[in-house]
Amino acid sequence: MTRPWRRVLFSAAAVLLVLGAAEGGLRLAGFHFQPIPEQIWLGRLKGGIPTAEVVFDRLVPGLFTRDPLLLWRPVAGQPPFNRAGLRDSEELPEVKPPGEVRILALGDSCTFLGEPLPWPDRLEQRLTAAGWRARVLNAAVPAWTSLQGRRFLESRGAELAPDVVAVYFGWNDHWRATVKPDAEFAVGSEGVTAVQRGLSRLRLYQALHYLLKGRREAAGAPVAEGEDLAAVAAARPFRVPLPAFAENLRAMVDRARQEGARPLLITAPSGLRAERVPTYLMTHGFVGRGGEPVESIHARYAETVRQVARETGSLLVDAAADFAAAPGGGEGLLRDDGIHLTAAGIERMAGLVAEALLSAQPAPSPSIPASSSSR
Repeated sequence: MTRPWRRVLFSAAAVLLVLGAAEGGLRLAGFHFQPIPEQIWLGRLKGGIPTAEVVFDRLVPGLFTRDPLLLWRPVAGQPPFNRAGLRDSEELPEVKPPGEVRILALGDSCTFLGEPLPWPDRLEQRLTAAGWRARVLNAAVPAWTSLQGRRFLESRGAELAPDVVAVYFGWNDHWRATVKPDAEFAVGSEGVTAVQRGLSRLRLYQALHYLLKGRREAAGAPVAEGEDLAAVAAARPFRVPLPAFAENLRAMVDRARQEGARPLLITAPSGLRAERVPTYLMTHGFVGRGGEPVESIHARYAETVRQVARETGSLLVDAAADFAAAPGGGEGLLRDDGIHLTAAGIERMAGLVAEALLSAQPAPSPSIPASSSSR
């Protein structure tokens, strides 16, 4: 080996040694920064959050990964997700069993979370008790909006072969965008995203990302450190503006029908009041200070769900109206944040959806796909 090549090899080895030492040092120090999906939503959940929502901070690094189309998605096969990336301890069979009626539940943390079980699990139990050979596929992902639900259905609906598609969005859509509306994030290529996934596991890459733009993104650019995020947020667009929300709902209805499934739309119950907005929504800039109250904004999104259901002839579960009409205005059905369901709320939601499906005539005829496979 010639001397120039030796010098190159020695230099490369020295660089690798330094980089390896830096990587090891960062790991020993416990440094971690996840670039995606912090820039959209999750990165600001750093404390002062209701216990049930700590799931984002504690579980996101191992449970979700980048996705060129969906922005982030579950890590398939990583509990509580099965190999199809659904929140389920059981795997999907290669071929959908004859006579099985599948309900695909699309949504956010209100559908993903649940103690002791999320409402889709309780729905399956209710339908089974009523004599259906039912299987409810929980495809909800925390912090997703109707845009991601639409893209998921369009890209994977045929594979999952649902007979009913239940759509429950209406919270994250009207949170203020921390960087820009979801639809403005470019759809990437799987190859580039795969490289980014690999690099993002390296602490050096995480540190470089943090130093170059992570601090700015985590603060919600162009907000300066210490600035009132709620005041700044009032001037920002929603993650999914109301017209786009309506269009996403219509697209999911259309796609469900193309796949031979019955669409079912759900309005999101709310316990938010002007004097009862969770602190974390304000401090992280999801809700703006001043302007239209968040409860009024939410009511407009819920009314849009009703309107789309009427226009498209879809099944409607008006859970927002039902919860509000419950004794005590639904007190006890929603957690302290006024957003997520309590155990009693989960039972009520499962009952409402089950009643809508059992009352619909005729009952869904199971679709027969070629196969069911993980992504």
